[in-house]
Amino acid sequence: MNEPTNIGQSAPHARFRMETGLEVLDAWAESAGQSDRNAIYKALFAMADGSLFRTYRIIDDFQQLSELYVLVKDDLVLKLRINCFDSFGIVGIGPRDQFTP
Repeated sequence: MNEPTNIGQSAPHARFRMETGLEVLDAWAESAGQSDRNAIYKALFAMADGSLFRTYRIIDDFQQLSELYVLVKDDLVLKLRINCFDSFGIVGIGPRDQFTP
């Protein structure tokens, strides 16, 4: 028998999971300030829930087609790799001048 449709409920959206790069995050977080750590964690959660592309400025890495730069703060960049359609990894975290987008 058909179940009634719940009007007003949206279908669950795709969620990404972080599979690689935890060691990069841990190494960076050891010397980072609380404000920067909070900003990076917020960006990672945005990637996980799918809102990153609506919320942050993104720059594609044209040399590594599956990688992108996320401008988290004025002088803080998060580099991510899209592993497949539902997972990602952290490639690097640091000041803008560390990366050459």
